Amino acid sequence: MMRILHIAESAQGGVGTYLTEILSDQARRYGEDRVRALVPAQHAAHLSGVDRRLLVTWQRRSRSAGSVFALAAAIRRAIAQLAPTIVHAHSSFAGGVLRLIYGWGRRPPFRIVYCPHGWAFDRRSSTIKQRLIERIERDLAPSADRIVLISDHERREALRIGIDPGRLALVLNGIADLHSDWPARWQDDRVRVLFVGRLDTQKGFDTLLDAVEPIQDEVAVRVIGKAVAGPATAPRKRSPQIEYLGWRSLSEVATEIAAADVVAIPSRWEGFGLVALEAMCGGCAVVASDVGGLREIVVDGVTGYLVPPDSPERLMRALSRHDRATWQAMGAAGRARYQATFTAQRMNDELAALYAELASTSASDTAAMPGMVQHA
Repeated sequence: MMRILHIAESAQGGVGTYLTEILSDQARRYGEDRVRALVPAQHAAHLSGVDRRLLVTWQRRSRSAGSVFALAAAIRRAIAQLAPTIVHAHSSFAGGVLRLIYGWGRRPPFRIVYCPHGWAFDRRSSTIKQRLIERIERDLAPSADRIVLISDHERREALRIGIDPGRLALVLNGIADLHSDWPARWQDDRVRVLFVGRLDTQKGFDTLLDAVEPIQDEVAVRVIGKAVAGPATAPRKRSPQIEYLGWRSLSEVATEIAAADVVAIPSRWEGFGLVALEAMCGGCAVVASDVGGLREIVVDGVTGYLVPPDSPERLMRALSRHDRATWQAMGAAGRARYQATFTAQRMNDELAALYAELASTSASDTAAMPGMVQHA
């Protein structure tokens, strides 16, 4: 029988959403006693939709040498207790630690799956740093049996840096249907624009602020998220045009999407762009940057618009170009695209097929899974 161990150094943001989507499905497929996820203790609360019995926790202090050793020890413990068929690492930190431990020398009795969730070298940083990370990913690639990529953009980047295409598996992200028939209260005759995400450099919130300032009479903005340290964080100033809601639960986000006309995603880079899926699932049009995985989700002129990153003027023009009826038609097209391409069921079925393929060549036995010791 299949036994699956997931490893995450962080369970916040997109990785947390991904784990929430796949863990419950895999527990149903393989049995609750055969699926576990090793996550930081302080991030377990972010997996609110996951049965707590599926989680094994470790104490993450900070990203330091000590944290590396703590994660490595937790990985060894979990593998010894679980005897997994598949070990699936999420993001570069967990993937790097796992592969450094087990990816060299004698082949382990399990198959290694690695999902970068957006390549670390595909972010804005110095050329030297990007090249170094590319080299690390290229050198570590042979130690994974499969590298799961969440967008075709990620796949193209992997090929560009020289990773063997035979190790790559494209499994587009998917999400559960959280469409809400009960929109939040938002009475405004202006175009209602929603932003969801961190207020930081990557997410381009400063670009949105610059874009909407000249059109205060035409658009109203709600913001779900909070500022983080670093440049381009906001709010730089308060405006009656903009309402800050802080972080909200997934169900609350769904009600805000149902009330909005447009979801704005002015990111400077994105490996995928889950917020775009959430918007389309909720039948809302999307105006997003023409970067990374976003260009694979949004159909320009059909489900919304793609605009250049760092261009407040182009974003402003896109947000102010239509009436509510046109935005609603684009939202309906987005909803249809979500249902056809980006469901959680499709993603989970493809992951299950990948695991089965790898397990058919695995040296793991099929004995019942030992009981897990959960570490608080």
